[in-house]
Amino acid sequence: MALVSQPFTITRAGAPAETLPRCSGVYRFFDAQGGLLYIGKSVDIHSRVTQHINEGRKPGRHQRLMSQVRRVDCQMTAGEVGALLIENEAIKREVPLYNRRQRRLRRLWTMTLTPSSEGFLQPTAIDFLPVATRKIETFGLYANKGQVISSLQNLARDHALCLRVMGLDRGHGPCFQHQLGRCDGACAGEESKSQHNARLLDQLARQRIAAWPFDGPLLLAEHTIKPIEQQPEQQFHLIDQWAWYGCFDTVSAARNALSTNQTPAFDRDAYRLIYSAIYRGRVHLQNVMTGQPVVNVLLSRKPGTS
Repeated sequence: MALVSQPFTITRAGAPAETLPRCSGVYRFFDAQGGLLYIGKSVDIHSRVTQHINEGRKPGRHQRLMSQVRRVDCQMTAGEVGALLIENEAIKREVPLYNRRQRRLRRLWTMTLTPSSEGFLQPTAIDFLPVATRKIETFGLYANKGQVISSLQNLARDHALCLRVMGLDRGHGPCFQHQLGRCDGACAGEESKSQHNARLLDQLARQRIAAWPFDGPLLLAEHTIKPIEQQPEQQFHLIDQWAWYGCFDTVSAARNALSTNQTPAFDRDAYRLIYSAIYRGRVHLQNVMTGQPVVNVLLSRKPGTS
């Protein structure tokens, strides 16, 4: 990756350094002693840093940040996806003083859905493994099993779902919540299994962690049509089981990393960035070993696509 260090002093007048690149990438703010203050990303580094300077004229936290900045380092990328992934990893690894704290996963719990004998989807709490093969969809990340149960109870209360058909309330016939008018009646035959399952899935959709839909590791290729000086024209993101191995300038470098680098842990924020980039067709997919194109199965599942 291209790392261009553009040190300059921000004056009281706040004049931005014209040498900052007008392209996508990640930037870092340092103080006079070399301490890391802040990491950010933008599709136009020069414009974003200028905004920081202008915002720093107003009293408050941002002014305290900008008053300490004495050097800016810029890491140019071939596109926005690379800037997002690099920023996410850098903030967690380098822990800048002014960034919002983002913790890496420790041992967590998640839930999976399996149908009951009557066909109702029932959530089951399982151990979430940061490094694992993701063959099934799971939902949510929780500190302990109790939080999984509590979350489901709140979900049922807020959306009139039935804890009994979900396997979280023992007994037969209409549940107590239905008698109180707080359950739409799946337990009393007033709501079909398809209706109840659809409502449950709809509420869990935002917490969904998809199964890995590809056969093995994948390269996400990102290109820029008119790269500026020192900006990479293309970059490759090595992904497997939603885990990001890193950003590479060549296919061979990514291939070598797959065989030599330790398998990275699943990161929830990286997962969301990767899924969004693939689902929206913002990157080209390639086979790691051959470099050949890979069919974007997420894009083909979108409504209106073939």
